[in-house]
Amino acid sequence: MFTYCRYNSRSVGNPFSSMDELFSKLKRPFDGTWDAVESDKAAFECIMFRLPVRSILMFKSVSKFWYDVMSTKYFIILHRYYSKKNAKFFVFYDAGDLADGIVCEMHLMEPDGTYSESYTIPGFESIHNPLLIASFNGLICCVNDVSPYRRSYDVDLLICNPATREVLVLPSSHLSVYMPTFGVLYSNNYHIYKIFKFFSDPIDFEMGYTQCEVYSSKTGEWNLLGRVPSHPIRNPSRPLVSNHVCVNEKLYWFISDGEEFDIPSSILMVDMDNNFWEISLPTYAEISFLIEFQGRLCFVDWTGFNIYLWLYDESNESWYLKDIPPFPVNWLEVAHFDSVVARKHDILFVYKDVAGLRHEILYDMRYATWKEFRIAEDAKDKTIVVFPFFETLVPCSKYRVFGLG
Repeated sequence: MFTYCRYNSRSVGNPFSSMDELFSKLKRPFDGTWDAVESDKAAFECIMFRLPVRSILMFKSVSKFWYDVMSTKYFIILHRYYSKKNAKFFVFYDAGDLADGIVCEMHLMEPDGTYSESYTIPGFESIHNPLLIASFNGLICCVNDVSPYRRSYDVDLLICNPATREVLVLPSSHLSVYMPTFGVLYSNNYHIYKIFKFFSDPIDFEMGYTQCEVYSSKTGEWNLLGRVPSHPIRNPSRPLVSNHVCVNEKLYWFISDGEEFDIPSSILMVDMDNNFWEISLPTYAEISFLIEFQGRLCFVDWTGFNIYLWLYDESNESWYLKDIPPFPVNWLEVAHFDSVVARKHDILFVYKDVAGLRHEILYDMRYATWKEFRIAEDAKDKTIVVFPFFETLVPCSKYRVFGLG
């Protein structure tokens, strides 16, 4: 007996916006051969989009029919929808901890802290000191060769799909006297994203990060927005820390009041139409992170040796506090936090202790429990940054693609 999902895509006006309805269709038993299943395209798709990306890439070579089915936009979006429900963590090592400054592998971390997949990406063997900016829709955004010794920064931006090994090099953008600050705003639609870059114009560098330009995946080009009233915080002491988060097609950064340049005073938000505005913070905190948690903007802060989770209610433009049990670590042993990231009901805290050793502690919101991951002895001194991640077949873009493996 073989059971499969059957649905009629023509019965839905937009099949890509009604996934819950698709998966709620009744199942019926089928007793037959694989040829019969393969000949039913709906049944075939329903099986195949549950496979990992590596298997799909391998199975594409079985036949032209398999290749055609698994290469369609419809199949890619179905696969992304299913994969997103099983999000994991993406681990990126600080190149400064490596002898040659080259990151050869990136890793997929399971919810229990183990590494289940290692990615090698074409072209990265020639990139020195890369910096990971964001993870979105199964893609990652990196900065190439972040060197503090240049007279001005002319960084290369790369969009990569670690699972398919596809890499896109973005067009050149404006020079900056100081290291630019970035943010990736993405849509749930098919590979639509924008990259915002705040930079210091070499002609008018005394104005700081007042200039902003944006790259659009629709056009494949940069567009200069000009001067903006506020710009994100860039903390030189924590260069690996992600200073922005995208939630429901809006992008958020911390901004300061100017007196304490590395301490947030409010939040800068921008939408897909390039509209900027500010959001007040619920409290004052020197150590803080912005994360997406359960589909909401979340502000994580430390005050008086306690951790607080603030969830933002966009409809009421207000914050409310989520109670959590005390952090199970002696605060005097915590030197600094390198990453705070969430997936489903879990929040992962990555920090270094006063001896320089790394620790990874997971908080499970469902059971209000803490669990510390076990780290190999030879990796405890390595700094990592962690992002939420799920494998997809989503392409980087239709522009300037290379290294597809």
